[in-house]
Amino acid sequence: MEPSTILGTLGLVTNATWPLFKIRRHILIGQIFACIFMMLHFVLLGAETGAVIMLVAGLQATLAIPLEKNNKFKDIYIFSMLLVPLISWYTWHGLASVFSSAALLLFCFGNLQSKLVNMRVLLLLCIVAWVGHNILMGSIPGLLSNFLAMSTSLYALYNLQASNKSLQSDP
Repeated sequence: MEPSTILGTLGLVTNATWPLFKIRRHILIGQIFACIFMMLHFVLLGAETGAVIMLVAGLQATLAIPLEKNNKFKDIYIFSMLLVPLISWYTWHGLASVFSSAALLLFCFGNLQSKLVNMRVLLLLCIVAWVGHNILMGSIPGLLSNFLAMSTSLYALYNLQASNKSLQSDP
């Protein structure tokens, strides 16, 4: 098996797993590992924009961990979002770069959220943008990862909404 396929498969497994976590910090840690694997996968495929965006996404997920406890990180985190247009311009590969840049912006805004439901909805939209990128790049592990992450994200969002409704209903 080729190294890009092995790394893509590891990314697939971690991308399918992190949406199932119920605690924001655990979701972010899962994202960090997924970003590392997918970044290396994209490097081996020659998908520069996807690789750089996964690197930045992993760094931003790391920066997002302390946001709940230390508001000073919010300024640093928001400043890091300025990297998106720079990355897109520097590694421009047409429409694939548009999709991966949109994915990073949605990822950034999603991880900035303290409400879990808002976080999950924006991260779901991020996955949709990655589908566009992975179709254009021909990344089968990426597409499988997107499908699984979308499925587990929808499942987790449904469970979150169902548990919120059960907490709000009258006994």
